[in-house]
Amino acid sequence: MTTLARPAGHDPRGTLRDTLVSRVDIARKVAAVTSLDRQALDTWAAQTLAATVEHACRNSPFYAGHVPAEVARAVAQGRPHAFEALPFTTREHLSAAYPLGMLAVPRREVIRFDESSGTGNGRPIAAFFTMADWLENNLTVAGLLSAVLDERDVAAIAVPYELAGVGQDLDRAIEILGCTVVPLGAASPTCTPDRMVDALLRSGATTLVCSGTRALFLGEIARRRGIDPRRDLAVSKILMAGEGASPAKKRRLADQWDAVAYSMFGMTETNTLAMFCPERELHLVETRTFFEVVDPASGERLPDGSVGELAVTTLASRAMPLLRYRTGDVCRIEAAPCACGSPLRRLQHRGRIGDRIPLGERWTSQLEVEDIVLGAMTTEPYYFAFDIDGDALEIALPPTGADDATRKSIEAAVRDRLGAATRFRVLDTDRFETALRTSAKPTMRNFSAYGGGGTDGEG
Repeated sequence: MTTLARPAGHDPRGTLRDTLVSRVDIARKVAAVTSLDRQALDTWAAQTLAATVEHACRNSPFYAGHVPAEVARAVAQGRPHAFEALPFTTREHLSAAYPLGMLAVPRREVIRFDESSGTGNGRPIAAFFTMADWLENNLTVAGLLSAVLDERDVAAIAVPYELAGVGQDLDRAIEILGCTVVPLGAASPTCTPDRMVDALLRSGATTLVCSGTRALFLGEIARRRGIDPRRDLAVSKILMAGEGASPAKKRRLADQWDAVAYSMFGMTETNTLAMFCPERELHLVETRTFFEVVDPASGERLPDGSVGELAVTTLASRAMPLLRYRTGDVCRIEAAPCACGSPLRRLQHRGRIGDRIPLGERWTSQLEVEDIVLGAMTTEPYYFAFDIDGDALEIALPPTGADDATRKSIEAAVRDRLGAATRFRVLDTDRFETALRTSAKPTMRNFSAYGGGGTDGEG
């Protein structure tokens, strides 16, 4: 069986010396690229894009067979619109190539092997990184995080550390900034939600890094134990990773924790794709990735300001380059300058194509439903689940949050925004919380899995 095992006979001292020298060179490269203005960044990206395509088609067995030779030559020669002739890469391609089929460097150069959770189609995909790939991303993320974090912060990181790189990446980036790191992890039997709350209290954590849903859950756990997150905990910043967040969820977190909620966006196979700024705008990490928005049906590239599917091409991934990788995320790219002064364009994330929900004669999304329901709820716990019942939206609310005013507010918003009727059920809170406790990526999901109880009224 093919493995990633390293050959014997290498020189440890020589390797260490070379590694330290390389790390200094990598840091200088990151500093140079991240200081470019918009015009210089576009020039650099165009040159790097051609080099990326050449490297992928020359060294990746997958891309050698996937990209026609004449198309690869046209991109390398800089012919107009040649890049748009490259065939897309999909998650299905990565799944079929699992585990090592996408590798584009000798195995000895790989320092990290990560895997996705398999939540996309039930099959995992692999991700590989050279030292330069990994360290460049760590340093880039650290630079972006420095907009709101510094050495005075204590950061509690409650995202997966196992196989997926998100926990490790954020851990290292935050450590580079001189912050104190509290590595909580996710869904570990040795670090339960109650122990996480204890750790937040004992460490004086100023920053909580987790999904928005987990943050709501931890706030509820604290409240039940007589700990007021606003008064008794020092958390003033919540950095959300692992799921999208509606405006209503950000407001709920702000109210619950007296904290500012920031969004991040990335994937196991790409590392970080977008990071927040002090204005809470989400900026594309264009120093590492080339971004396109394409029509989900035709694949045609759309101009900035259009809503479509996000496709990405890596610019700084030697081990596993990706060419026009269709992420499945519905996004809009905004090129207008941000008040923060960053030259990086902004991203508006609208959910995932696979999460679109048919409701009557139109489509909605989990984020839109979340915005409606959490926007109407006024009583903790801030949990809900939903299902589609024909042309009606069926909402499961906790018993404490199912008052008449909340229901009427939800009914009106569903009618006005979605053109649909609403039915209500009682959420099985114990069962729902069991799912939250045991999930590495907790989200507000369909209550056919996590809800219960009988019909409790109808709108």
